[in-house]
Amino acid sequence: MQTGENRAGTVVVGVCGGIAAYKTVALVSRLRQAGHAAHVAMTAAAERFVTPLTFAGVSGNRVWTRVFPDPEREGGDDLYPHLYPATQADALVIMPATANTLERLARGCGDDPVTLCALSVPPTCRRIICPAMNVEMWAQPVVQEQVRLLESRGWVRLGPDSGSLACGMQGAGRMVEPETVLAHLVDYWEQRTSLAGKQILIVSGPTREYLDPVRYLSNGSSGRMGQLLAETAADRGATVHFITGPVGDALLPRRSGITIKPVTSAQEMNEAAQTAFARADVTICVAAVADYRPRTYQATKDAKPLEPWALELEPTPDIAAGLGVRKRAGQQLIGFALQTGDGRVEAQEKLRRKRLDAIVLNHPEALGTEGGTYSWITTAGEDRWGSCTKMASAARIWDAVTNNPLCPGTSTK
Repeated sequence: MQTGENRAGTVVVGVCGGIAAYKTVALVSRLRQAGHAAHVAMTAAAERFVTPLTFAGVSGNRVWTRVFPDPEREGGDDLYPHLYPATQADALVIMPATANTLERLARGCGDDPVTLCALSVPPTCRRIICPAMNVEMWAQPVVQEQVRLLESRGWVRLGPDSGSLACGMQGAGRMVEPETVLAHLVDYWEQRTSLAGKQILIVSGPTREYLDPVRYLSNGSSGRMGQLLAETAADRGATVHFITGPVGDALLPRRSGITIKPVTSAQEMNEAAQTAFARADVTICVAAVADYRPRTYQATKDAKPLEPWALELEPTPDIAAGLGVRKRAGQQLIGFALQTGDGRVEAQEKLRRKRLDAIVLNHPEALGTEGGTYSWITTAGEDRWGSCTKMASAARIWDAVTNNPLCPGTSTK
């Protein structure tokens, strides 16, 4: 995680019971040499491959091998080995990540020092798994299922590589080298400040257009993409103003530096966005805004009619287009286009008509799920990201934003 500014962080390394554990010694040593606080937690099986004394020597810190406090320790953080230093970690690296540990991480178990650390890290912590196992074990559908589940929850997987394995077989299952992990941590550390000082406006979630006090028009948007965009922006140092339609409490972003403005209708969302837009450096319109609302609102709920009922509708404000008219030099305005079919022509037309700097094309299967198929479209062309999680898509969006010359002072290149 070393950069030109010589930043230092706290890295917790979880070591599991695999022959590749010996490589982790080099990672811990390199972290300490670079000025980072390196702490090691070990499973009982890991101690069969490398001794805690070895990791204590290269890290300069005590090694966590117990779930309960050491009887010889009398107070302070020593009473809570499952919390400290995990709750202060900037990054958690589980290396090697065995099939057994991957399964327990996916289930949320906390029955050894490594899994307890994983449950105790803060939301801003980078969580990395470096799988290492026999080629047949890695290919098992149940192992792949657990890995996909962890990735959907924000874990970053590095490896495994293909090559010669300790068991004598050839194929995927070889743990990545320490240099790969170090390079990833360097990139991550730079990302954490890539939006420092920037004001970000995110317009998210569905809207509800009420016919009467009970009935309304809406759609299946969960607000998950907006939540992830807000959290990843805050993780990169931005101040985020988050305007959201009605979503569950679990889908609201939880980070310092984020203020939340709840709204209900498209009109309320438009008014809130217009007010916040002037101070925003980057605005992302990811909300699934209802295109129409009832022309008249009934103050009372009428009984269900027996005959067919015609409902007269009128258009709601086009929030992104309204902001595009007001966009000043240096501001970035990014929209989303959810289209059926191919959708590229429609997305490009929206990009032009709404005066957007970029538009993210996605499709109905993304509604209410953890992933979809995405493309990043600008006037310069299209970058097809293909099928990926919303977490990965959010990271790619901010990478694209910070490498845009319209966002001065944020590029990591």
